[in-house]
Amino acid sequence: MLILHTSDWHLGRTLHHADLTEAYRLWCDDLVRCVEERRIDAVLISGDVYDRSVPPLAAVELFDATLARLAELTTVVMTSGNHDSPHRLGFGSRIMRQNVHIRTDSRDSGTPIPLSTKKGDLGALVYAIPYLDPDVERHRLAPHSPGTEPQLDELLERSHKAVLRAALERVKADIAHGEYRDATAPRICMAHTFVTGGSPSSSERDLHVGGIDSAPASLFRLGADGPGPLAYVALGHLHSPQKVGGPADPPMRYSGSPIAFSFSETKPKSSVLLQLDATGISTELIPAPVWRPLTTIKGTLADILSAAADVADHFVKAIVTDPDRPADMAARIRAALPYALEIVHASELTPSPAPAPHALATRDPFDSVIEFLIRAGGRDLSDDERRVAEAAWHKARDIAFRSENTAVTSTARGEQK
Repeated sequence: MLILHTSDWHLGRTLHHADLTEAYRLWCDDLVRCVEERRIDAVLISGDVYDRSVPPLAAVELFDATLARLAELTTVVMTSGNHDSPHRLGFGSRIMRQNVHIRTDSRDSGTPIPLSTKKGDLGALVYAIPYLDPDVERHRLAPHSPGTEPQLDELLERSHKAVLRAALERVKADIAHGEYRDATAPRICMAHTFVTGGSPSSSERDLHVGGIDSAPASLFRLGADGPGPLAYVALGHLHSPQKVGGPADPPMRYSGSPIAFSFSETKPKSSVLLQLDATGISTELIPAPVWRPLTTIKGTLADILSAAADVADHFVKAIVTDPDRPADMAARIRAALPYALEIVHASELTPSPAPAPHALATRDPFDSVIEFLIRAGGRDLSDDERRVAEAAWHKARDIAFRSENTAVTSTARGEQK
């Protein structure tokens, strides 16, 4: 049996305001082609189908068309992420096709989705856990009597660890006592969460490493001694593909996003193909298509312009290292690199050390201005530049002083009246 693990499509997202519609279309077409050619039995989407709770119409139409094409070929299981709206993504889930499963309610975490082989036999059981907001789920997953509201002392701790543990307790209970308790089919868990030890990139929004927004990999050990019955954990949330967990944990991976959303995402994008057979589960990375490569160039303006021809069709981040900021820097780079999305002047000269925080209150404000100019330019100011800065500083202070006096005089006249 073949199962494709994907996540974090983020349909509707842009890259530094650049339109990624064509990149999304390329990904969706390639996904459908891969499913058809390799006869994949199921596609998992571990959260963040859309980039925001109210996605643009073009993103909704693209996903609708892609889902319809996939449903003709395979089974699809998806969960909501921290960017999706569970209510909007889950709308109509009860009337969806039999082979399209949308899980947005954490209380269904312990209800497995059976996946069939091409012969019609039970091939795998999937437990789909959506993104768990601690503020919501500490109420919803709290142990209490059915039909009643949980009492204050019954609420879960406000942390991802606590609510994920509660969802996994439901999974564990079903494995032990549920309808498929005697089944030998592999059990797969989907979860949209930050597992401690994962490597985030700069494109994950609303993500805090550590604290209430992370959970240890050990939570997925559902056995009394060792990993337990989970054969694989299909994670979503982090955009760089990576393994997490240790030897005592069940195999778990982030498939990563199919498209790069920041210049910090340097690993090739891919999906994870799971092959289930009598010996267990093996994995294969399926490369994602690249619509426009992301490239970071660092050097002097002359170096960057001389290399422009080789990356003219790339999305580019240009870091200019000239000691002085070149005139018309951005315009000259964009003329040579039409897809330059980020242009930064960062001189390689050593900047002066920042003052100690306690010293700022006693410093002359103009000294702080001069220091900012030195740090921004990466060099000391010339005598002429210091004279210009000083003249501008005094003029600004005079304007501020006159404005303040005018306000005081106006207030005094008003009080006299």
